[in-house]
Amino acid sequence: MSTVVTGPAHATRGRPRSAAADSAILDAARSILVADGYGGLTMAGVAQRAGVSTATLYRRFQNREDLVVAAVAGHDESSPTPDTGNLGDDVRMIVRDTVRTFRSERGALILAFLGEATRNPALSETLRVRLVSTRRAELREVFIRAAERGEIELPAAVDVVVDLLGGPLFYRLVVTGQPITERVGDDLAALVLAAVGWSA
Repeated sequence: MSTVVTGPAHATRGRPRSAAADSAILDAARSILVADGYGGLTMAGVAQRAGVSTATLYRRFQNREDLVVAAVAGHDESSPTPDTGNLGDDVRMIVRDTVRTFRSERGALILAFLGEATRNPALSETLRVRLVSTRRAELREVFIRAAERGEIELPAAVDVVVDLLGGPLFYRLVVTGQPITERVGDDLAALVLAAVGWSA
């Protein structure tokens, strides 16, 4: 069974880690991912492009999976999960933020390693632990808070509702290639709110 790495390798004692080197490494990994895909990314290639030694790279990341997930996580431009006190506003903000994310370079990064994640159990598990699980828990709380305020009854299938917040947009990104527009996002938000019985 593959060992799952849930975070960057800890730096050894000695000189403080260079923030410039950290940034260069992650930028290099993202550039290679977008240009060559996961299969074209090697630790040596990232080190060369970043202008650091492979020893420097391995002090930060134990393996390629760890590096790739860190590169994607570090490029997360999404906003914090909203808590406005109104489910309608929260859902619309979440979906609009997902639209912006999928239309940015992060969308290209997701596409670059998604295929590999389906074949690589270690990468897939690291992706779930580092990027997916926490975000899903935060989104679930949006509906729990709304139920506690009396805006809706908590759906029995609340996890499916959470999937609806981004699933159709992800389908467009990965499967159909249809445009991910603000109008599509607004239509999706309206459908989610209708599905949980929210009314203005």
